[in-house]
Amino acid sequence: MKKLFIILAGVLMSYGAQAQVPTTPQPGYIYKVEPGLPGKQVYVSGQRPFDGKGRLVGAGDLGVQTRQIFENLKAALGTVGMSLDNVTQVTYHIKDQAGQVSNLANQQISAVGASFFTAGLPKISDVKAIPQIISDDVLIEVEVIAIK
Repeated sequence: MKKLFIILAGVLMSYGAQAQVPTTPQPGYIYKVEPGLPGKQVYVSGQRPFDGKGRLVGAGDLGVQTRQIFENLKAALGTVGMSLDNVTQVTYHIKDQAGQVSNLANQQISAVGASFFTAGLPKISDVKAIPQIISDDVLIEVEVIAIK
Protein backbone atom coordinates (compact mmCIF):
# COMPACT_ATOMS: atom_id res chain seq x y z
CA MET A 1 0.00 0.00 0.00
CA LYS A 2 2.83 2.38 0.90
CA LYS A 3 4.56 1.62 -2.42
CA LEU A 4 1.33 2.38 -4.31
CA PHE A 5 1.01 5.70 -2.46
CA ILE A 6 4.59 6.67 -3.37
CA ILE A 7 3.99 5.84 -7.05
CA LEU A 8 0.70 7.74 -7.06
CA ALA A 9 2.33 10.76 -5.40
CA GLY A 10 5.08 10.71 -8.03
CA VAL A 11 2.56 10.59 -10.86
CA LEU A 12 0.53 13.43 -9.36
CA MET A 13 3.64 15.52 -8.91
CA SER A 14 4.59 14.90 -12.54
CA TYR A 15 1.18 15.74 -14.00
CA GLY A 16 -0.40 17.85 -11.26
CA ALA A 17 -0.52 21.59 -10.80
CA GLN A 18 2.52 23.44 -12.04
CA ALA A 19 3.14 27.08 -11.18
CA GLN A 20 4.99 29.01 -13.86
CA VAL A 21 6.33 32.50 -13.46
CA PRO A 22 7.50 34.51 -16.49
CA THR A 23 11.24 35.01 -16.74
CA THR A 24 10.90 38.69 -17.66
CA PRO A 25 10.06 41.15 -14.87
CA GLN A 26 6.37 41.99 -14.69
CA PRO A 27 4.54 44.63 -12.72
CA GLY A 28 2.72 42.72 -10.00
CA TYR A 29 2.95 38.97 -10.34
CA ILE A 30 1.25 36.19 -12.29
CA TYR A 31 0.71 32.55 -11.53
CA LYS A 32 -0.21 30.10 -14.26
CA VAL A 33 -1.76 26.95 -12.88
CA GLU A 34 -2.36 23.94 -15.08
CA PRO A 35 -4.39 21.49 -13.00
CA GLY A 36 -4.23 18.72 -15.61
CA LEU A 37 -7.90 19.27 -16.43
CA PRO A 38 -9.50 20.93 -19.47
CA GLY A 39 -9.13 24.70 -19.29
CA LYS A 40 -6.14 26.56 -17.92
CA GLN A 41 -6.44 28.95 -15.01
CA VAL A 42 -4.28 32.01 -14.52
CA TYR A 43 -4.24 34.12 -11.37
CA VAL A 44 -2.82 37.62 -11.78
CA SER A 45 -2.38 39.44 -8.49
CA GLY A 46 -0.78 42.62 -7.27
CA GLN A 47 -1.27 44.60 -10.47
CA ARG A 48 -0.40 48.20 -9.69
CA PRO A 49 -0.09 51.31 -11.88
CA PHE A 50 3.62 51.05 -12.70
CA ASP A 51 5.11 51.18 -16.18
CA GLY A 52 7.68 48.73 -17.55
CA LYS A 53 10.50 50.62 -15.84
CA GLY A 54 8.82 50.51 -12.43
CA ARG A 55 7.70 54.15 -12.42
CA LEU A 56 4.30 55.10 -11.02
CA VAL A 57 1.84 56.26 -13.71
CA GLY A 58 -0.87 58.80 -12.87
CA ALA A 59 0.03 59.69 -9.29
CA GLY A 60 -3.21 60.58 -7.51
CA ASP A 61 -5.39 59.97 -10.63
CA LEU A 62 -7.60 56.87 -10.28
CA GLY A 63 -8.65 56.78 -13.95
CA VAL A 64 -5.09 56.97 -15.30
CA GLN A 65 -3.89 54.39 -12.79
CA THR A 66 -6.71 52.01 -13.68
CA ARG A 67 -5.87 52.28 -17.40
CA GLN A 68 -2.20 51.52 -16.67
CA ILE A 69 -3.19 48.48 -14.65
CA PHE A 70 -5.29 47.16 -17.51
CA GLU A 71 -2.36 47.67 -19.89
CA ASN A 72 -0.23 45.68 -17.41
CA LEU A 73 -2.90 42.97 -17.23
CA LYS A 74 -2.99 42.68 -21.03
CA ALA A 75 0.79 42.26 -21.08
CA ALA A 76 0.83 39.74 -18.22
CA LEU A 77 -1.94 37.62 -19.74
CA GLY A 78 -0.22 37.81 -23.12
CA THR A 79 2.84 36.07 -21.64
CA VAL A 80 0.70 32.95 -21.14
CA GLY A 81 -1.25 33.17 -24.40
CA MET A 82 -4.36 34.79 -22.95
CA SER A 83 -6.12 38.14 -23.18
CA LEU A 84 -8.62 40.14 -21.15
CA ASP A 85 -11.35 38.17 -22.96
CA ASN A 86 -10.29 35.18 -20.83
CA VAL A 87 -10.89 37.00 -17.52
CA THR A 88 -13.76 35.50 -15.51
CA GLN A 89 -13.23 37.36 -12.24
CA VAL A 90 -11.80 40.76 -11.32
CA THR A 91 -11.24 42.29 -7.88
CA TYR A 92 -10.44 45.96 -7.47
CA HIS A 93 -8.75 47.15 -4.26
CA ILE A 94 -9.35 50.91 -4.00
CA LYS A 95 -7.53 53.07 -1.47
CA ASP A 96 -10.16 54.68 0.72
CA GLN A 97 -9.89 55.62 4.37
CA ALA A 98 -13.66 55.71 4.89
CA GLY A 99 -13.99 51.96 4.35
CA GLN A 100 -16.42 52.37 1.44
CA VAL A 101 -15.66 53.00 -2.20
CA SER A 102 -17.15 56.27 -3.40
CA ASN A 103 -19.64 56.37 -6.27
CA LEU A 104 -17.18 58.46 -8.29
CA ALA A 105 -14.44 55.84 -7.86
CA ASN A 106 -16.88 53.08 -8.84
CA GLN A 107 -17.86 55.01 -11.97
CA GLN A 108 -14.24 55.62 -12.95
CA ILE A 109 -13.12 52.01 -12.65
CA SER A 110 -16.31 50.76 -14.31
CA ALA A 111 -15.80 53.06 -17.30
CA VAL A 112 -12.16 52.05 -17.73
CA GLY A 113 -12.94 48.36 -17.24
CA ALA A 114 -15.73 48.48 -19.83
CA SER A 115 -13.34 49.96 -22.39
CA PHE A 116 -10.87 47.09 -21.89
CA PHE A 117 -13.30 44.17 -21.52
CA THR A 118 -14.50 44.38 -25.13
CA ALA A 119 -16.06 40.89 -25.05
CA GLY A 120 -18.13 41.83 -22.00
CA LEU A 121 -17.47 42.37 -18.33
CA PRO A 122 -16.40 39.40 -16.20
CA LYS A 123 -19.26 37.59 -14.48
CA ILE A 124 -17.66 38.11 -11.08
CA SER A 125 -16.51 41.58 -10.12
CA ASP A 126 -15.78 42.95 -6.67
CA VAL A 127 -14.65 46.35 -5.41
CA LYS A 128 -13.06 46.58 -1.98
CA ALA A 129 -11.94 49.61 -0.02
CA ILE A 130 -8.59 49.32 1.74
CA PRO A 131 -6.77 51.99 3.78
CA GLN A 132 -3.30 51.60 2.21
CA ILE A 133 -1.80 49.89 -0.81
CA ILE A 134 1.94 50.39 -1.27
CA SER A 135 2.38 54.16 -1.13
CA ASP A 136 0.19 57.22 -0.73
CA ASP A 137 0.14 57.92 -4.49
CA VAL A 138 -1.09 54.45 -5.48
CA LEU A 139 -4.89 54.44 -5.46
CA ILE A 140 -5.72 51.02 -6.90
CA GLU A 141 -4.54 47.43 -7.13
CA VAL A 142 -6.25 44.76 -9.24
CA GLU A 143 -6.28 40.98 -9.35
CA VAL A 144 -7.94 38.76 -11.94
CA ILE A 145 -8.64 35.13 -12.65
CA ALA A 146 -8.60 34.03 -16.28
CA ILE A 147 -9.49 30.70 -17.88
CA LYS A 148 -8.51 29.58 -21.36
